[in-house]
Amino acid sequence: MALQFLANSNGWLSFNHSTPTLYITAEDDEFDEETLRAWRDEGFLVKYVPMGKGGKTYVNTLHHLGDGMSIGERYAIVAFGDAASICLEVYSEPSTSTSKLCSLIAYYPSSIPDPRQRFSASFRVLVHLAGGEETVGVSRRPEILGIQAKRRTVQKRITPGIGAGGLQSKIEYPVFTYEGVDAGFAEHDLDQYDAVADAIAWSRSLSMVRRGFGAEVDLERVWENNVEQKFHGKDPAKLLDTFVSNPTPFVNYTPTMTGGIGTEELKRFYTDYFLACSPPSFHMRLVSRTIGVDRIVDELYIQFKHTVQMPWILPGIPPTNQKVEIVVVSIVGMRAGKIWHERVYWDQASVLFQVGLLDPDEVPEEYKKDGLEMLPVAGSEAARKIMEVESEEGNDMIDDW
Repeated sequence: MALQFLANSNGWLSFNHSTPTLYITAEDDEFDEETLRAWRDEGFLVKYVPMGKGGKTYVNTLHHLGDGMSIGERYAIVAFGDAASICLEVYSEPSTSTSKLCSLIAYYPSSIPDPRQRFSASFRVLVHLAGGEETVGVSRRPEILGIQAKRRTVQKRITPGIGAGGLQSKIEYPVFTYEGVDAGFAEHDLDQYDAVADAIAWSRSLSMVRRGFGAEVDLERVWENNVEQKFHGKDPAKLLDTFVSNPTPFVNYTPTMTGGIGTEELKRFYTDYFLACSPPSFHMRLVSRTIGVDRIVDELYIQFKHTVQMPWILPGIPPTNQKVEIVVVSIVGMRAGKIWHERVYWDQASVLFQVGLLDPDEVPEEYKKDGLEMLPVAGSEAARKIMEVESEEGNDMIDDW
């Protein structure tokens, strides 16, 4: 039966029975507080286990993490650096008792098990490698006449992986590479911290841990409350209550760089420049919605007549009384059952064209000499083609199509 994560009236996540345990382990006696808090905020009982001097004492600790747990209870491990290497080694051994372990996340281990290694199906494994480290140790234990020889480690080059996500395709267990960052990229208190790499790794880690526990989380409700207040209820207090207080919330309407960072800026932006500046004709329709472990992506068809000033989309432009149709993409990041940030994108050239501020026929002379007759800008037809793909002809801007 899946473990249910439930949002209470304050928007925080809670559980319908005992809180699942998450062990975080690393070399030092103390660890990045922001990372510890982030996992706690997601509803886990977080316990930090320092590696200390390692050796048999640390390995013995790993073997007994599940002691005292009742039937049905399980735990997850998120390990960093050398501690991650030891965890991977310990739990790759068939003899290791893993009946209570459900997920093992390893951040930038100095060594990883044999790429051909298959971990026990009783728990999930995920490895994050820092591409800036260039090499990683690969641990192998060859067999001679059916007898396992002593484990040895060889250095292998860290490759970028396939696609845009850095997946290592030739390793049996899931391993991702993060290019241009060094070990420590996921720890906020280190100089090596990289916010972009950390955010991607965090989403993958949170997904793996939740799946290990069989957890389900409802992110859609709090986002719908946010949308309702922005476009219908227009109550700044209720709108701001959908956001987290920590980490610092932010909103970025990317084409115009409007929005705000922090509660005070968001309050001012929404109160003075968004909620009070919506034309009566404003209409919105959801085209698609994708829900991930910690984010929601909306594709929205938006239509309005520009009869009032709208600082978030046309800052400084007086009403033009022109009709606008666009498709907007909103990427919403979530933390602890509330909204952490929202990044919004749309085709600003199309907006300017539709309100009469951009003329596709006005081609710079230097480009006219090269035969360019019109700027590659589409109007409302671009949005209509999203709503109905066959409503408009495609490839008209390609001369020899």
